[in-house]
Amino acid sequence: MKQITISEYGYLGCDGVSTEGNKFIGDRSLTHDEFQELKEYWESDKETFKIFTLENSKCLKATNYVGVVQTSMVCIEILPKIYDKDDKEISGYKSAEEKYRDVFLQMLKPLLGINEILIDKANLDVTNDTNIFEVFIAMFVNEMDKLIHKGVKSDYIAKEENQFFLKGKLKFNEHIKQNYIHKERFYVEFDEYLPDRVENRLLKSTINMLLKHTNDYDNKKALRQQLFIFDEVSYSTSYEVDFKNVNLHRGMEHYELPMRFAEVFLCNNSFSSIRGNDNVFSMLFPMEKVFEEYMEYVLENSKDNLGIKHIHINGLKGDWLLGKGKCYMINQQPDYLLRMNNNIYIVADAKWKLLNLIEDVSKDCQKLSFNAGDVYQMFSYLNYYENVCDTAIIFAPKTKEFFEEKIFEYLKQNNEPIGKKLKVIPIDLGTITKDDMMTKEINDTLCR
Repeated sequence: MKQITISEYGYLGCDGVSTEGNKFIGDRSLTHDEFQELKEYWESDKETFKIFTLENSKCLKATNYVGVVQTSMVCIEILPKIYDKDDKEISGYKSAEEKYRDVFLQMLKPLLGINEILIDKANLDVTNDTNIFEVFIAMFVNEMDKLIHKGVKSDYIAKEENQFFLKGKLKFNEHIKQNYIHKERFYVEFDEYLPDRVENRLLKSTINMLLKHTNDYDNKKALRQQLFIFDEVSYSTSYEVDFKNVNLHRGMEHYELPMRFAEVFLCNNSFSSIRGNDNVFSMLFPMEKVFEEYMEYVLENSKDNLGIKHIHINGLKGDWLLGKGKCYMINQQPDYLLRMNNNIYIVADAKWKLLNLIEDVSKDCQKLSFNAGDVYQMFSYLNYYENVCDTAIIFAPKTKEFFEEKIFEYLKQNNEPIGKKLKVIPIDLGTITKDDMMTKEINDTLCR
């Protein structure tokens, strides 16, 4: 199968237009049939409509979703917009694609509850330089091997059958209907200890679905073996209903991670993934949410380093900026409200944006390509909260254009500083994902 790798906001088309020099990485060399199948999938429902925007009749533009879209003819891998195919700093990786694929997978750890060992093991198990989807399948396969080794759980399943011996409870009315002639039989209801429980049905359905879409030989072979082990288990007929009935009680801890993967693969959940149909499969994650969740995870792991006592996610409960009487309209929700060890608060936001430094030669200074709304938002937080540090913080991904911390002052109408500042800290995702912790150097940049 043909494989293509692009970045967020990259173009995908069959118009043959060159993508050289574009800010984001795209591919406009699809055949007409490949593009038409992709376009039909994009138009299929309101969820898939989020993945691309229409550039013209022969070209789509990716949005902020990262992951894989796989049609019957082509597999399209979408990497984070920090992906630089000309990156020379790829020590330990075979290619730039592999580096940024690994960065994205590491960022997903807090969302999926996976760890670096599992990611590394999956990367080793699949074909070299494969796409994100195959790595996810390899992680699922590894966890299923662990589950099978620890034991596939059975449960008492209620059954009704016409049998030659009395077992369990006789269903008298049905017995009369079924056995008016066959006096030697009994229509009975009984419990049988079987593996055909809801959790196993969902796992079997996941294995079967992945078998249809994987193109990796080792993944396909392992999935076939696992499907055979679940031979006595039926398929799930309603994923949504079955997931509501999942019960991972004591003794089923080894089911937790496989079930989490099963939900990502099977469910049409815009937070975790957008699924496709029988002909097209997609597993896509909104990067703004991924970055926010990952930065929360990093801050939690770095509390001692950074002198943080507690992290309030989305501010304090019940904080409203605008209202009339009891009619509240606008909620105050900074991504993180950091309570430091000295009980001073710091407001901080994670912005999944590529910021650029712009040289103003006439004034001998550097400007940062801010979104005005972000600046107003942070100023609002600084003036709303009490006992708050006079410097708000924005975390943004580090790039070639934005690679060092910048501090800006809020000014009065006469351009005099008012004593409130905005600090923008670049996060080197290629480095920080290796230990999931901010270094002590960043501690010096936080307000005391």
